[in-house]
Amino acid sequence: MHARRDLADGAALAAAVFAVAVTYGILAVHPWSHVPLNEFLATFGRANAAAWPAQIVWYLAAVAMVGLAFWPTGRSSQLISVLAAAYFAWIGIGYFVWLAPGIGLSSAWAAVFTLQAVLLLVAGVARSDLVIRPRRDLASGLGDVFIAYALIGYPVIGLLGGHPLRDLPVFGLAPCASVTFFFGLLLWARPPVPKYVLLVPLAWALTAAPPDMAAGVAADYGMLVVALIATGLIIWRDRAWTPTWETVAGGLLLALMIAWSGHDNILIGLAVVLVAAVLVEAITGRLRQPQERTTPRMGRAS
Repeated sequence: MHARRDLADGAALAAAVFAVAVTYGILAVHPWSHVPLNEFLATFGRANAAAWPAQIVWYLAAVAMVGLAFWPTGRSSQLISVLAAAYFAWIGIGYFVWLAPGIGLSSAWAAVFTLQAVLLLVAGVARSDLVIRPRRDLASGLGDVFIAYALIGYPVIGLLGGHPLRDLPVFGLAPCASVTFFFGLLLWARPPVPKYVLLVPLAWALTAAPPDMAAGVAADYGMLVVALIATGLIIWRDRAWTPTWETVAGGLLLALMIAWSGHDNILIGLAVVLVAAVLVEAITGRLRQPQERTTPRMGRAS
């Protein structure tokens, strides 16, 4: 019985791996249309200057989230969720509406990132489904690496490429660094992670990666790797808490989203529809409630 279930789950995730190989193999041969790298970085140069010193504020917020995760208090997960929600709202309104209103589908992305902020408040505060507690396991270890990459790797890679810091997409402003950081947080979360908070960051990562990689934004190769590894690992790790059909459906939907990488309108539509479906399922009680989880509450040393 368990072997059959693992085979079905593994086949679904294998479909996602196959989709990655085919989709990004095609994109390697026929790169996505993109703006020149200098023009791309100039956009961030203007945005960084206009938003300063918001970047410092959000870096401090990131440090606070990491500190609350490693040294938890009674409401640390709720506080982390509030800070993460505030950051997604800032990206939605501050970046897509104020700083970069001219990029493709900016209004739609503003709405979707703001929706993600609301979902984080639902998951982390209203329902307490999102509990951020790093542990000594593979998922948490990868979460460490991904968070460090979002905060440190992005500017370091840009500087090594010969670009000035003022023109680089960094945490506190760039959506790509934001979703990379958030995937790391989700790997720190106690299973099962509420899947409705996973879909919007995944949709953005798969939308932004093809044109950014074609333009030569080296750091965004990492964002794509982070998004795919984190999503696949969460689906596989959480299969013990979900029926087989849900794990299989998750793997197949991941493959579908990968196949549509770079298509803003399709990925936004898929993400919103799936968010609605999974959120309704959670609210109607088909997902386990926090008090039913058997994993003991413990810190990093567990």
